[in-house]
Amino acid sequence: MDDSPTEIEFELERAYDREELAAVFREFAAALADDRPLKIDDGDRTAAVSIPERVVAEFEAECEDDEPPVAELELELEWDDPDGSTIRLGDSERETPGVVGAEPAGEGEPETDPAAATMPPEAVSGGSDADDSSSDRTSRFEVYEDRGGQWRWRLVHWNGNIVADSGEGYSSRSNAKRAARSVMRSAPTASVEDRED
Repeated sequence: MDDSPTEIEFELERAYDREELAAVFREFAAALADDRPLKIDDGDRTAAVSIPERVVAEFEAECEDDEPPVAELELELEWDDPDGSTIRLGDSERETPGVVGAEPAGEGEPETDPAAATMPPEAVSGGSDADDSSSDRTSRFEVYEDRGGQWRWRLVHWNGNIVADSGEGYSSRSNAKRAARSVMRSAPTASVEDRED
């Protein structure tokens, strides 16, 4: 019998504009102030996170000389969780990922706050096509190591087709992720142009 601890992992990464990010931080602050679990939804699963009274907070700011240069601010919270009860995973009931609000303490179902639903469907699906409206029809960026040991990203449509890729390899996974995030940030403002070359 394996007595090693079970690792719970949940990750949500997406592009925000500053106003959307401010709403996420306000919801996070309200959950902390009211001692309520914060609910995060990635479109497939949810994580209800209860932040204890005392935590270790790590802030890290860096700027790397990538092409183009990328700045990064990381916030990491860490605490002891002896009984493994501060993070609960469940199935998603939402169509769009984001921070969806604080869950009332002691109750199973979260209060959903429409103002806290921070991710527009087109940011995930790549557009607002009628046939892409289902919750399981979201595109995703995948970061992977190629046969030559280089890291690459690809944008995979909900139907499994690869619709875009990095076109070049990167020396590290983090550089490939940064490049994918750069594309994610740029895509909402990109235009479609007809070229005659």
